[in-house]
Amino acid sequence: MENMKKVLLHIGCGHHYHEGFINSDKEPNSPKNGRPYKLDEILDITQPWHYADGSVDGIISMVVFQHLTWLQIIFALREAYRVLKPGGVIRTGIVLAEKNYPKLYLYGSNINLFSFDLFKNILERTGFKEVKECRLRRSSVPEFTKVDCRHHIGTCYIEAIK
Repeated sequence: MENMKKVLLHIGCGHHYHEGFINSDKEPNSPKNGRPYKLDEILDITQPWHYADGSVDGIISMVVFQHLTWLQIIFALREAYRVLKPGGVIRTGIVLAEKNYPKLYLYGSNINLFSFDLFKNILERTGFKEVKECRLRRSSVPEFTKVDCRHHIGTCYIEAIK
């Protein structure tokens, strides 16, 4: 049996490129300073993803979902669920409202007020199971630990299984 390479998506990577992942973002440049990102692909997670059903082993995103509207979050999580293989893992870092920063996340005209229970509920309603809060750089997918970041702003790391 051949050793198959895992397909791991890093969505919303920005300037955080990691080897061993398909690093993607919705645009090739930073909106703040115009510096180009090193990307493997452009992927707007609020639009249909080009991946086939059940073709991805794992998905990770750090501080991405609070940049979306609630409808966009639900759409993106449904697409993540669709493209993950059975038993595939999604890991996300989100800034929670009850953590120290920020109390209310403002992004443009969008306001998202997250809690672990709310995000867990959304993941479970999408079909994910075994939703749990994880510690920094502690993951059921060893490759994910190098991507964790922004713990200094109160990031909560959540994993769920398809």
